[in-house]
Amino acid sequence: MNTTDVSRPPASEHPAPAQPSAAELVEQARELVPVLRAHAEEADRTGEMPETVVSALREAGFLSLQVPSALGGPGADFRTAFDVFTELGRGCGSSAWLAMVLSGGAYMASLLGERARTELWGTDRRAVVASRLPAAGTAKAVDGGLVVSGRWSPTSGVRHCDWVMVAVATGADADLALAVVPSASGRVDATWDVTGLRATGSDTVVFEEVFVPDHRVLSLTRMVTGGYAQDHPDEPLCAAAVVPALTVTLVAPLLGMGLAALDHTREQLSASAHRSGSASVQHAVADAAALIDSARLLLLRALGDVESDIARRTQPAELVRARIHMDAAVAARNLRQAVRHLLTALGSAAFSSACPVQRVWRDMEVALSHTNIVPAPNREAYGRALLGLTDGAAH
Repeated sequence: MNTTDVSRPPASEHPAPAQPSAAELVEQARELVPVLRAHAEEADRTGEMPETVVSALREAGFLSLQVPSALGGPGADFRTAFDVFTELGRGCGSSAWLAMVLSGGAYMASLLGERARTELWGTDRRAVVASRLPAAGTAKAVDGGLVVSGRWSPTSGVRHCDWVMVAVATGADADLALAVVPSASGRVDATWDVTGLRATGSDTVVFEEVFVPDHRVLSLTRMVTGGYAQDHPDEPLCAAAVVPALTVTLVAPLLGMGLAALDHTREQLSASAHRSGSASVQHAVADAAALIDSARLLLLRALGDVESDIARRTQPAELVRARIHMDAAVAARNLRQAVRHLLTALGSAAFSSACPVQRVWRDMEVALSHTNIVPAPNREAYGRALLGLTDGAAH
């Protein structure tokens, strides 16, 4: 197993420019698609994101998209983030996944107080925060903070971050602590060797006896119940239902990948009158397009639910929360099925290493293993909510 130190990229020496509008951020993402597409095969083949791509994403603010504008970040809301990740997914699945995961880490870290926010972004408005929330480490309470140790895997984007948010059990109660640790305080073990999303660098981050002050620690329970909204009354996004909101944006890269696969398939088939004239091919392409459209509609409904609760500064009702997760899971499943239809339409040519659709297929299959969009538990939760059953009620 290869082991490398985690080094922190240099802070920006330039003052923060005027913040781009939502439309400008989406357009910037759209303009990056050819760059991402040009490097996608290399990234997949080597399993490493080219520095050209990382630099472009970082400079555009797409690795820290939801850092509040008051801190010099893009300050994107969830709809803008969704649209940006969708556009990036049209170019490269691994790039879009990195942007989505790292921007989500920045969003969660932005719930910290002003002292911690200044430490994270006071000298580098583009500082990047990776995150891994399942508790894979422990923490000892000491005067003024926690001493954190453990191994967290997989941690997407850990080779490109300045900070890492990790979940730890303190032993004090059932709640988990989310400690934000400088990446330079740990190391990365090269453990990510999979068939899809290969260039996300989702390796294992290791911290051994690292002190984390109290001001850089969040409560998982307080975060998921919207408790940090009162600490940031002038920032509406801090009132979001964190898990549902991030689950919706999680599927955005998959939507972009599905659209990219459809575009490529149509382009290839338009050059083959023999194959495109087949009714079975036409059916496969039509089914794929309809599945992609349905996925988009489900995700937009879920996004609307998230935005409505943010506007009211409330947490979603149990039924709405369950439906958001169900919408995301069904949308992801539809996108997976759409890509399978496109593989069928292209025939054996789809499995050529030069065909981007097979890369989308592999990326999609790996992405669908994410616990937030695994269908079965989301179906059960939604069914229980529809039937009025609460936790602890008889099945």
